[in-house]
Amino acid sequence: MSDSPNVLWIMTDQQRADSLGCMGNSIARTPNIDRLAEEGVLFRKAFCQSPVCMASRAVALTGRYPSAIPVRGMGLLPPDEVTTAEVLQRNGYSTGAFGKLHLTPELYTGEVLGSDTPILDWKVYADDAKIRPIPHDPFKENYGFQTHVGCDDALRGEHRRWLERVRPELLDAGKKRVEGGPGDLYISPYPPEYHESTFIATMTSDYIKKQAGEKNPWFAFCSFIAPHHPFEAPEEHINRFSTDMFDIPQTAEDSERMLVPEKARAAWDHMDGWSDEAKKKIIQHYYASVSLIDDCVGRLIDTLASTGYLDNTIIIYTSDHGEFLCNRGLLRKPSMLYDDTLNVPLIIKRPKNSQGQRIDGLVELADLHPTLLGLAGLDINPGVQGIDWSQCIGHTTKVGRESIFAEMYDDPVDKEKCMIVRGGPYMAVQTIRTEKWKLSIYPTAGQEFGQLFDLDNDPGETTNLYADPSCRGKREELLWHLNARRFEQVDPLPYILSQW
Repeated sequence: MSDSPNVLWIMTDQQRADSLGCMGNSIARTPNIDRLAEEGVLFRKAFCQSPVCMASRAVALTGRYPSAIPVRGMGLLPPDEVTTAEVLQRNGYSTGAFGKLHLTPELYTGEVLGSDTPILDWKVYADDAKIRPIPHDPFKENYGFQTHVGCDDALRGEHRRWLERVRPELLDAGKKRVEGGPGDLYISPYPPEYHESTFIATMTSDYIKKQAGEKNPWFAFCSFIAPHHPFEAPEEHINRFSTDMFDIPQTAEDSERMLVPEKARAAWDHMDGWSDEAKKKIIQHYYASVSLIDDCVGRLIDTLASTGYLDNTIIIYTSDHGEFLCNRGLLRKPSMLYDDTLNVPLIIKRPKNSQGQRIDGLVELADLHPTLLGLAGLDINPGVQGIDWSQCIGHTTKVGRESIFAEMYDDPVDKEKCMIVRGGPYMAVQTIRTEKWKLSIYPTAGQEFGQLFDLDNDPGETTNLYADPSCRGKREELLWHLNARRFEQVDPLPYILSQW
């Protein structure tokens, strides 16, 4: 067995930071994740840099910002970018990805390439995406992952083929729709042991077991589709919660809505026709999905224990972005960068460490790649923009940034070049958040639109001060800081070697 630490990176999709017991949620059923937090480092104020799947995952796996990579919202990760898997593989690790990686486009993969499973080979997208070719490099194949069993939102062929082997009668099981809400609110047709979440955890566990006795350390990226919509879970997990446990949060006032551009503002209209009971069902199913993930995390920990890897494995638990979950009268992740969609779970458990630590400083998902490499004792590759906090964890050294930055882009960015245009809820928005203040602007909509929150006195972001004359000075100060962050985040590569 190698002396280098193994790495189990668990990622969920669209999970609110406050959906865990360790984050103070008394309703959540997450004992296994809570135990990771008790024995590891819990970052209470971790934020994504773009609350959409592809951009956020690319940031987390490269330590670079969306504009530098570039993955602006939904976009293919260029093959010359350096991922966590590539760095670890170059340093002797075996690497595997299971579930939703989402560095390549799902809709194009299904409708143009005709594949029912995700494809990581960038070359099949190169012509239409106008990707610059790179020299052959085996460490860059499939973004650094030697083993890949994909299963994501729309491409679930691997799960179906698994069901064909283990429970073929479930292949034609029908979804039980919940009336009164959105079309993607239903009870899963699969019992827990055959659900997609369990499938992803099983594939990851099988991979870990296969590493037993091998000399090389390993990196397993276990990425669940849930609790991303559709809002579904097995009936057994739904029954762990009653709709009476949940309240319907108040929606935003008209004065708040008018400070948001029309395209983003339209997201408030989507829920008007849904009953309160249906909204509670959405929340119930979401919590049930998280509870199933927690069961899967428990199984993964048991696998580490049974294989003797538990004391020599770095475990990461995080998500790519959050979910409104009926807060403010919103659902999913439209272009309003409240903490609901920016604040994500982040737990890091170091090998043999059982003394928990709580960190309240601001950190970004961009910091995860360099911090992981630091914990593994590896050099950080050139061009990384995130901060390595590995030497601060477990010490009294302060952890935390002065500010966090997040952004979204108009969707699609270019309708002439986008191969498949279906329309979408996203528009350009940029956010800077400090401990005490938060500013969001809509750079393609007009200077009259924006959000300004005094987080000291209004942590719930309920009173928008953007148009308040008494806050003009603070707004201009934050605009300057926002602009400064944009300049700081310019791609540092290639390095300048001399003055001229």
